[in-house]
Amino acid sequence: MNCKECLSALKTESLRDMTVDSEVMQHCATCPECARVTTMVRDREYEVATVLNSLPPMSNPLMVAETAGVTAHRRRIGGLVVMASAVVGAIIVWIVSATMVIPGLQRAGVIGGTAPGVLRTETITLSCLSPQQAGDIINPYVRSGGSRYFIPSSGIAAITVRAMPDEIAKSRTLIRKFERDPSAACHFDEEKLRNTIQSVDRAMEAATRDIMPAPSPRAPKTSDPGGASVNADKATTATKKE
Repeated sequence: MNCKECLSALKTESLRDMTVDSEVMQHCATCPECARVTTMVRDREYEVATVLNSLPPMSNPLMVAETAGVTAHRRRIGGLVVMASAVVGAIIVWIVSATMVIPGLQRAGVIGGTAPGVLRTETITLSCLSPQQAGDIINPYVRSGGSRYFIPSSGIAAITVRAMPDEIAKSRTLIRKFERDPSAACHFDEEKLRNTIQSVDRAMEAATRDIMPAPSPRAPKTSDPGGASVNADKATTATKKE
């Protein structure tokens, strides 16, 4: 072994792992320069080992164990929370689908037992319009073969439509639109109507008081107190002449 190989071995290997009969030690026995470098490297290794051994531990082993236990416990709790959240989310999705999505798709005819092109029957409740008014609104849109609507004769606030799914959806939309219209007659404020009627009555009474009855043209004149006696004297004179 030459000096270059010896120095390269000192860079990659530890002197504590080298035995007396190793090639590095044998070369250092014959080469003073390599022996001096080897001694310096050995001293530095001893100094580093002494410093490391004199340092206090960075943390208490008990605290490290407790921290590890707390971390593991939090991880288990986090896993349980994630699992519970996933279950709750699945339940919420199922409830929303069962109460809103699926009934809406069934009403629209997208899913359900009714095949495409088959008439469906639905009763639409009314809160403002009368069944006759609702029938007048949807009549132009219920025109396919066999489609029609039924107006109850017992005064029930509802109308039954038997038509295609798209016609039923259109009828439901139109009825809800007209019932939400604030200008509809059924939404007119009764108090305003009562006040209007009272105002008209008061105006009529005031107009009636301002108009005085005209005198009759056939009524006898009573302004001359002696007029009656003069007329009577003329009548008596005429009788005597005859």
